[in-house]
Amino acid sequence: MAKLNYNTLKYRFRELVCEAFEVDNLENLHESKIQLMEEGLNKLNIHNENSTKFHKEFYKKLNDNWVDFYTAYESFIHNEIVPLLDEKFHYQYLPTFRVQLPFDNQAVHTWHYDSDQLHKHPEGEINFWMPLTSAYDTNTMWAESEPRKLDFKPIEGGYGDYWMLNLNKCLHGNKPNKTSITRVSLDFRIIPLSKYDPSFSGETESEAKKFILGSYYKELNGN
Repeated sequence: MAKLNYNTLKYRFRELVCEAFEVDNLENLHESKIQLMEEGLNKLNIHNENSTKFHKEFYKKLNDNWVDFYTAYESFIHNEIVPLLDEKFHYQYLPTFRVQLPFDNQAVHTWHYDSDQLHKHPEGEINFWMPLTSAYDTNTMWAESEPRKLDFKPIEGGYGDYWMLNLNKCLHGNKPNKTSITRVSLDFRIIPLSKYDPSFSGETESEAKKFILGSYYKELNGN
């Protein structure tokens, strides 16, 4: 587990998400966009955690030619992630959006590792996790430091911090959020070319996307 940081003025992820939701403060998203809480408040579970109105609003924007966000993400991959590895890789086509609402809600309801039988990610993936809000205590992700060590600790930080993690093998999850704020974060995965198997048969649990180029992964160009 490695904690890193980046120049928020260069990529503006938080500001872009604020613009998408037409709010000034993501920590108060549950209050400023209370109309989006109708289906999610105290009703989230493993089946609907990724399909709240907040998710639908974000992905609607993402799928509507959101050029500024695409540009920021591609730039982040090439400028921040490429220098961290000594070999080329494929990367998640678009990052995953997470919302950890207050009132005992959870962004993810299962304690898991990504290559387990439920999530079926290929072995060898590397995870990157980046909060766009304050992340602490019960509103953040908890993870063990090494596989099967069970020494769960909160990953605490804020906008401008990001982590390189082995969530492919390390157990991780969320506790019910007992803080007063919403945590918003992005995460994505890469797979080094030495680990990539184009014949891998697994699919994502939520969208049935295959872990291959042109589906879950995108090819790294220009390096």
